[in-house]
Amino acid sequence: MVYQTFFIMSNLDLSMFEPNEESLVLEIVRGFFDIPSEESMKIGDQIKKLLFDPQTGSEAEAVAKLKEALNDMPKEHVLIAGMFISGLLRCNLVPQIEQQYLQAKAEGKIESD
Repeated sequence: MVYQTFFIMSNLDLSMFEPNEESLVLEIVRGFFDIPSEESMKIGDQIKKLLFDPQTGSEAEAVAKLKEALNDMPKEHVLIAGMFISGLLRCNLVPQIEQQYLQAKAEGKIESD
């Protein structure tokens, strides 16, 4: 299953930061690179789409899509994407993010490829 690794990781005790702390750190880094909050939200949405797209057939395919997307991003955006993924793992929010993504997709708020 595509999400298997992420669910396994989300169940580990990796919560070095609380969600509010993780958000604060992300905002500080975003400010270092003058990335508008709207742009960081687009980066997060792109990462969610790559990780949780139900049409992705395997974990390897999800990783390949993510690597390809990261290769096409400026380094500052890759850093924001990495912090987003780190936040998912550390704050144990993966199940919630996946559910939100699938709900938004079902409601037509996110376009299918």
